Parts: sequence; C-alpha cells; structure tokens
Amino acid sequence: MIRYAVRLVLAGGVALALTLAGLTGATSANASAGTGATAASAERAAGCAQEKKQVKASKKALKKANHKVKKAKKAKRTADGAKQRQSADKKLKKAKKQQAKAKKKLKRAQAKLKKCRAQGGGEEPENPLQPACDAGLPQPICDAFATLPIPNGGGDSPIQALCDAGLPQAICDAATLPPGEDGSSPIQALCDAGLPQTICDQTGGGGGEIPDPGGVLDPVCELGLPLPICETPAGGGGDNGGGGGTDPGLPDPCDLVPLPICGLARAA
Repeated sequence: MIRYAVRLVLAGGVALALTLAGLTGATSANASAGTGATAASAERAAGCAQEKKQVKASKKALKKANHKVKKAKKAKRTADGAKQRQSADKKLKKAKKQQAKAKKKLKRAQAKLKKCRAQGGGEEPENPLQPACDAGLPQPICDAFATLPIPNGGGDSPIQALCDAGLPQAICDAATLPPGEDGSSPIQALCDAGLPQTICDQTGGGGGEIPDPGGVLDPVCELGLPLPICETPAGGGGDNGGGGGTDPGLPDPCDLVPLPICGLARAA
C-alpha cells in the first residue's frame, strides 16, 4: 500500500514538472516572436528614416545642380568673344551632366523610399500638384514640385490671382516660400521644368494685382492643362450652335481638376 502511494506521488511530480516545462517553453516562444516582430518593425521604420534622409540629401544636391546650370546659362549668354563662349559652353555641358546625375540619384532614392513605405514603413504622402499632371500638365513640373520645401501656409501668395483664375493652388502656396539665395523665384524649379517663366516672374510682385491673369495662363493651356479661363472665347461668344457652351464632345475641365473658378463659372 505504501509502495503504491509512493508511485502515485512520483507520477504526479513528473506530470507537474512536464507541464511547467511546456508552459515555460511556450512563454519563451511567444516572447521571442514578439521581440522579433518588434525588431522587424523597428528595422523597417529605421530603414524608411534612412531613405528619407537620402531623398532629402538628393533634393539638396539637385537644387545645387540646377543653380549651377542656371549660372552657366547666364555666363554663356553674357560671354564676350569666341574664347569665352567656348569656355562657357564647356561649363554648361558639365553642369548639365551633373544635373542629370543628380536627377537620377533623386529618382533612385525616391524609389527606395516608396518601396520601404510599401513594406509597411509608413504612408507615402501625395504630391499636391500631381492631379494637375494627371490632367495634362507635363509630369516634369510635378517632379520638380516634389523637390521644393513644404510651404508653412503663412502669408498671401503674390500670384494668388492666377490660382483664382484656375492655376493649381499648390503652385500659389509654394510661391509663398522664401526666394532663392540669388534672389530667384521660390518656384523657379517649376519654370525650369517647363512652367511658363512669366508665372515665376510674377512671384516678385509682392502680392500686387495681376492685370491679365488669362494672358499669363494662356501658355499653361498650351502645355496641355485644361483651365476654364482658357476655354473662354475672347469675344464672349458661344459655339457654332449659339448656345455659348463648350463642345459636348469634350470633357468638362472642371471635372478633371477641381479649380476655384469652376464654381463661379457654373453658377453663371
């Protein structure tokens, strides 16, 4: 009887030891899995932080390269004599080569950042000007816009009259940024990429009135962005049917890009 009781006690002790060992192993496994997931998440976040740093540095390098190209172009225009022109042309070619390398480096950095964000490292911010390029504005202008600093939203835009007439508001917001080190327009990169130079020239107006916004925006329409002000005939007449409306076979520009002037035009 005593021998049987001893066997029961020993069996119970062994079962209890095995149970405790199993619980300890499971807890360790869960802790390891949690630590691994946290480490992976931290690694992704750290990777995106590194990619953001690379994009920022690439944007700075591209801005510097753009400045060198602009300076070289000016030197070529003001060159006096064949020897000076030859030297200026050589410097311009070198500056453009560096500019092309900087653009490629920025694209690679942006692609890596996009890949990191797609893997869960963070949400990718949208380019506020991209809808305009999707609607017809040349893509290089939106790519150049992505290299500009983010405006803080303070102060009146010196070209707000153009945005009231249909130019994308993002461009007017960017025009509130400080001018370049050489006094150039804060949105000069957009004009270097294809936006009409007259728009960048207007940013030095100190917020004054622009007498003829439609005249300034006409070249934007020629670039391919449909603006309501471009669709308005100079004489105020209608179409061949005399109805005064737009061609029913063409899409309404206001349906492509929401612009401030659309509400006024439709209300009229």
